[in-house]
Amino acid sequence: MSIQSVVVCRSVKDFFDPVLDLIEKTYTESFPEVERRDFSLVRHLVKGEPRFSVYALSREDRYVGFITGWFFEDYTYVEHFAIDPAARNGGIGAEAMRQFLTVCGTPVVLEVEMPGDEMSKRRIGFYERLGFNLDGHVYHQPPYRNGGGWLEMRLMTYGGVDLEHSFEQVKNCLYKNVYGIS
Repeated sequence: MSIQSVVVCRSVKDFFDPVLDLIEKTYTESFPEVERRDFSLVRHLVKGEPRFSVYALSREDRYVGFITGWFFEDYTYVEHFAIDPAARNGGIGAEAMRQFLTVCGTPVVLEVEMPGDEMSKRRIGFYERLGFNLDGHVYHQPPYRNGGGWLEMRLMTYGGVDLEHSFEQVKNCLYKNVYGIS
């Protein structure tokens, strides 16, 4: 593999960075409305929330996707991760997540849909192949929008997060800091 083919994971710090327009398009296309906040709120987080980061993913200087994360004391929570539809199915997603895991340097927690259909099972398998573990606790993702419903999900972990002993602490941290629920 040549150095030009490596996925680059770049933190987006500027509220006005034009790559945010590309990220918004991928974000909106990749996640149903119930699983995402309005993108104007994402831009607001970039501007004013120091624990929140958006990473633009590129390969050969072309945008291929993004990762959003929240950096807490003991772990990083990956809120959203998507590869642009035009760049999918070439191993870019796995390479991008490996780069992110190296860049963030902490254990990682993320949410996945229940393994009820083929796509959600494939997604869980994708993360497991990267070294993530699926947790068995019942976890409900709070609504992103007023009037929205709670979604039953599962948490996956990478690195030294032991949800057997810290599930409630992790859940409460996410509820409070990511979703604004006390």
